[in-house]
Amino acid sequence: MLEVVDIKKKYGKKEVLKGVTFTVDKGDFLGVIGKNGAGKTTLTNIICKLVNQDSGNITYGFNENEIYKKIGVQTQSGDFDDRLKVDDMCTLWRKIYKLDQSEVEELLKRFDLIEVRKQYIKTLSGGQKQKLNILLCLLNDPELLILDELTTSLDAISRHEMRKYLKQLNEQGRTIIMVSHYMDEVEELCNKVVVLKDGEVEQTTTPKALVGTKFNSLQDYFVESV
Repeated sequence: MLEVVDIKKKYGKKEVLKGVTFTVDKGDFLGVIGKNGAGKTTLTNIICKLVNQDSGNITYGFNENEIYKKIGVQTQSGDFDDRLKVDDMCTLWRKIYKLDQSEVEELLKRFDLIEVRKQYIKTLSGGQKQKLNILLCLLNDPELLILDELTTSLDAISRHEMRKYLKQLNEQGRTIIMVSHYMDEVEELCNKVVVLKDGEVEQTTTPKALVGTKFNSLQDYFVESV
């Protein structure tokens, strides 16, 4: 599905990525973890072609020219035009992807956004904006989902429901790459983990194997940088 080979990226003199290499097989649920500043968001932005790498290559398991038909991207910022309402944004996306309204309605119900569909996006809570974010990235029925801290801002119940839904998507064959700061989320959902440290891949392993190594817990990778 995806092969990342020796990706490097600098911003000024700062080396953000120093030669990142890993593979994602079809059907994987890959967790990308690491402390703040490890390069996680830069890496996902490069995979999505939102940012260009300085060197290295990415090979996609589909026609690269159709990347935005094949992937769904939920970015960390989730910025929206505050002048739009939820329905306006859904209508725009529906027309871009030439979808039937019933497909939008199904996702609005699933993510509990029916009651706020007429509201301006600026009035939504952080959790509601995150739900809208994931809804929009699913509208094109992507083969590959790329999620950057999806469950941030969600309350405990919504986070549980979102995890359940993502597990179902993965079980149905959807390949998912997820940046996360929640240890239990990675252990529950992911079959593979890429550990980033200071812009490099420290190891690629499984959550179970990682916990069983010299590291006492995945928590070692979720502590904020100081």
